[in-house]
Amino acid sequence: MVWLKLQSKDSEEIENINQKITSLLTYLSGLIKEIKLAHNKRKELNEEIRGLSKKINETRENLDVGYGFYQDTRKTRRETLSKIRELRLKIQIIEENAKKFEKNLPNENGDKIAERLKEADWKIQTEKLTIDEEKELVQLIKNLELDLQKWKKAYETRKDIHNLRSEINILKDEMDVINLSGEEFKDEFESGKDKLANDYRARDQLFKEINEIREEILELEESIAKTDKQLEEIKSKRKEIIILEKKEEEEKSRIKEQELLVKAKSIAKDKLSKGGKLSFEDLKLIFEDEVEK
Repeated sequence: MVWLKLQSKDSEEIENINQKITSLLTYLSGLIKEIKLAHNKRKELNEEIRGLSKKINETRENLDVGYGFYQDTRKTRRETLSKIRELRLKIQIIEENAKKFEKNLPNENGDKIAERLKEADWKIQTEKLTIDEEKELVQLIKNLELDLQKWKKAYETRKDIHNLRSEINILKDEMDVINLSGEEFKDEFESGKDKLANDYRARDQLFKEINEIREEILELEESIAKTDKQLEEIKSKRKEIIILEKKEEEEKSRIKEQELLVKAKSIAKDKLSKGGKLSFEDLKLIFEDEVEK
């Protein structure tokens, strides 16, 4: 920078302006650093938001899958309970019917009845019987066959009831598994919901910080624009002062030169009037003066 020799007052004003410019440049540099930091912070927050959004989407997908599994499990549970109720109703009906004919069952068990029936059948085939004995034996065989049928029916009924109870026990075991998986899912589902809620809150906080930084950046941009404008105004003022002082210096220099020229012409004329020796410059000054007249 070329520094001009200015009057003391103007020099002080220029110095003050330069100090203001330096101060504004320092302030502007600080603003630029701040806005760079704000942009970097916003970039980091956007990265965090993208990461959280990805986690949120993954958690929601897992919850959707889990909820679908939970719905299927509930459906299976309802169907299983319905089967158990149907089986219990069937057992109840069978037991009620069984009680009706079990009242008339003989005291002997089925094996004993079958043995007596075999003996009676063998006797009627191998022994010589009277008509009354044969009639009596035939009636006995009919009664034994009827008793045996009752025992077989009772046995099959109890067997059916046993099988139905076994089915109920199997279904109960399945229910235990369903209930256990339901409890496990409930814990995982609640944990997933808590995680999702926490991630949403964290992301909302980041969005809030992003908005605050956006406001900060706008304020910094306004401050930078205002500072740039102030710098331009002060620089323009400094330029005007320098141009004005330069013109004033030029005018002073011209006046000084004019005064010296007049003085030189006067000295040359004085030499001429006294018959002194004139130099080429003296003659030139006298000639120029005459031409101007």
